[in-house]
Amino acid sequence: MKGWNVPPYLYPAHLGSEFSMEAPRPSLAIENLWKRYDGKPAVEGLSLAVRPGEVFGLIGPNGAGKTTTLKIVVGLLRQDYGRVVLDGHDVSGQPYDYKAAIGYLPEATTLPDYLSGLEFLTFVGRLREVPRAVLEARIADLLRRLDLDGRKRDLIVTYSKGMRQKMAFAASVLHEPSLLILDEPLIGVDPAGQYAIKEEARKVTRRGGSVIVSTHMLDTAEKLCDRIAVMHRGRIAAMGTLAELRSTAQAGAGATLEDVFLRLTEEAGQPAPPEAPRRILLGRKR
Repeated sequence: MKGWNVPPYLYPAHLGSEFSMEAPRPSLAIENLWKRYDGKPAVEGLSLAVRPGEVFGLIGPNGAGKTTTLKIVVGLLRQDYGRVVLDGHDVSGQPYDYKAAIGYLPEATTLPDYLSGLEFLTFVGRLREVPRAVLEARIADLLRRLDLDGRKRDLIVTYSKGMRQKMAFAASVLHEPSLLILDEPLIGVDPAGQYAIKEEARKVTRRGGSVIVSTHMLDTAEKLCDRIAVMHRGRIAAMGTLAELRSTAQAGAGATLEDVFLRLTEEAGQPAPPEAPRRILLGRKR
């Protein structure tokens, strides 16, 4: 595969066909990623690939390593070992340039309280070097679809939690990124706002980009995501389409993602069975 050196450890069968040499190059590949905090493992040997044109879900219990993984991808944390490859390029070799193609909505957003919504998005757009004429139209469109237009000149300090979340989302997609990373994007957002966020995420995939969504809202993940990785204790417990996850979990065809998730994480959390004691055969004395 040109421009992408695939190490041999990315070929175990459970990782799926995205790592075969015939598959198109992933928009994002995470290869054998490790991260520890004070000696305690947060991510252990994680490998996955996100394909162009798909919404990829990352689900797991609290403390599974989802947010740590996403922070490493966007450059907020440094891994202990492993690679992050974006569009065929190892991001450790160009730690700044690749971020121009990424949009990121963190789990906990912090916005400048004493800017208006319009001022904030204009500031973000200029940082992203969006042309002025394009920026004005883009801001107007996002504010309208996220139902923020009527409050665009109000200070952000007066916004509700849901309004702040929608404003932060607008900032993450303002420059039309090719890779959109969303960490719990729908918390506190009203149903109409949730619909608008999901539609904007789908727009990214329709133009050939990719979306990664980390969420505890399993019903949303089931409807929105093309493929899903279930994380548990820093590792991938299973990965694939919902049908493939059902098969892995040995669940029925009508099983929901919640059913599958509970079964997979329960199995992943089971301690390994103890080894049977070995018999020591002593020869008889003659």
